[in-house]
Amino acid sequence: MLDKMTNIKIPQYKLEYKIQKNKNIVQGSLEKNIKLPFSCRSGICGTCKAKIINGSVNKNNKINHVLTPLDKKNNIILTCQAEPLSDELELEILSPISKQAKQNKVKEIISEILSVKSISSEVQEISISVPKRFLINFNLLSYMEIIIPGIATKEKYYIITSEKDNNLHNPFIKILVYRSNNKKINNYLLKTLKTGNIITVKGPYVENNIAKTSKFPILFLAKDIYIIKTITMIKDLLASNFSQPVMLICIYLNKENIFMMDEMHKLKFLYNNFSYKIVLSQSDQSQVNRFLYGNISNNLNKIFPDLSNHFIYLGGDDIFSNQTKLKVSELGGKKENIYINC
Repeated sequence: MLDKMTNIKIPQYKLEYKIQKNKNIVQGSLEKNIKLPFSCRSGICGTCKAKIINGSVNKNNKINHVLTPLDKKNNIILTCQAEPLSDELELEILSPISKQAKQNKVKEIISEILSVKSISSEVQEISISVPKRFLINFNLLSYMEIIIPGIATKEKYYIITSEKDNNLHNPFIKILVYRSNNKKINNYLLKTLKTGNIITVKGPYVENNIAKTSKFPILFLAKDIYIIKTITMIKDLLASNFSQPVMLICIYLNKENIFMMDEMHKLKFLYNNFSYKIVLSQSDQSQVNRFLYGNISNNLNKIFPDLSNHFIYLGGDDIFSNQTKLKVSELGGKKENIYINC
């Protein structure tokens, strides 16, 4: 999947970062928290002019009327219109870049816990206060770390909502916190995650949504806490006007462990190309409902007899991912179209 990304180099400002090839350079840079010069974003003002030093871009069917014949001869482009084609793209920016355009470093933030809500036996939703400047760096696929004294942890707690969603005056974010395999982390969270307490978080970290590079229908298969990131990816994907069918199959232990079903239902209501199914791995069908029962291997071929024309994303532990990958391959899933735990 690396061929779907372009490495942008701007030596004059010592900037180097990767963006998706299907994004114009201005938009892709903004998603990396880098603000290049721009104004109209319609290709008519010329503020975003840049010279290509090395690499190539897609200029077909784009508005470039502001460029003079001399500009075009000198390989000058509008970064608000041009999309990268090459794996490497070196640019000289022709308008001054703001001092704030340098790559933002994630910061530690002292936050107050505003509310704590149990989503399932494994997951809690917490609301925490953040400074207004924090929201500049926020997008749909952002996550935080919780700083725990004396413990090095790389747990990713994904942001599911922010002030951007509800227009409140006092900035806050909501993140989902799940049970860790580390007992020390669990003990700290159990004692600390209470309304009114102060915690230190670090972020936001922003991830690329690899699913956006697909030109095929997408099947997401996710288990347990991996469902959190997977649904965040799907929300980001659908918000980008992705037109292919998208299905999510979630695997939970039993009904008591189900979480984020309301988010799935909301997405199904908002987007006609999205659907979902829930599989309960350790429950029997004692009541009438629309859940599936058993392991994913026994259910997958009932839903998709042929996966040869799908992009498949697997989110789960190694055992789940390896077993499911074998089943997906049996159903025709191509190796190059299977992505595991990005």
